[in-house]
Amino acid sequence: MRPRKIIASDMDMTFLKSDGSYNQERFTKLLDRLDEAQIRFAVASGRSYWMVEDIFQNISARIDCIAENGAYVRAQGQEIAKQLLTVQQIRDFEEFFLSRSKNYFILISSAKQMYYIGDLQEQANQGLMPADWVKLFSPGIKVASFDQVANQDEFIKVTAMVPEAEVDSLIAEYNQSHGDDLRAVQGGHGAIDFVHGDCHKAWGLEQLLQHYHLNKEDLIVFGDNLNDLEMMQAAGTSYAVANAKEPIKAVATKMVPSNDDEGVLAAIEGILAEI
Repeated sequence: MRPRKIIASDMDMTFLKSDGSYNQERFTKLLDRLDEAQIRFAVASGRSYWMVEDIFQNISARIDCIAENGAYVRAQGQEIAKQLLTVQQIRDFEEFFLSRSKNYFILISSAKQMYYIGDLQEQANQGLMPADWVKLFSPGIKVASFDQVANQDEFIKVTAMVPEAEVDSLIAEYNQSHGDDLRAVQGGHGAIDFVHGDCHKAWGLEQLLQHYHLNKEDLIVFGDNLNDLEMMQAAGTSYAVANAKEPIKAVATKMVPSNDDEGVLAAIEGILAEI
């Protein structure tokens, strides 16, 4: 049965609270009501798909997913779109960062696995990575170089963890020299995500809309950070949480309480009350 609408939400600092949790009981009840109203709920995240599965556990199959900042899309448990990185793109990314600092933590992600270069615990000890991200990244496999694995999987996104003070300058430098190939976007907490130059969350959501034969007026989105900008602009209705960055608030059609005040869940309750 074709859904009537899609509600898509960013995860970190939007749907998830600052400690990475969410109100599971409240959301599960809302998901039941969304199913009854023929509305699909979709995650739109910079995280990998396997991380999203880990967040939602036994209800993950009921949720659609735009992962890796738009590069990987699943609907009703099936992969429907993806944009893959080439071996050369992965090598160029590794060279760009390790030529600037051997202490950068960098990683590559497929739909089901992650490989990284660097020391997880050292990153946390130096304040270059939130402590809870050590647990988040720990299922990954440490390698000396991505050449060891670049031909072993279908890789979708590369990420660098850098000091937050360096994020803007590194994004500008990388996009100036590589922007037509890979594009750098902010991931928060010192993370810089890199996807295809024409790929972002709005691209992934467009694949989802086409899959369900819906248009942008049927799309409702929630966001907080600059990697949400394109999807905020592409949706029929866009909500910024109170803790969102100013450029996101500027383009949002509506405002909701912060992530820690469960603004997304409150807004969904309001949407359902109007049906």
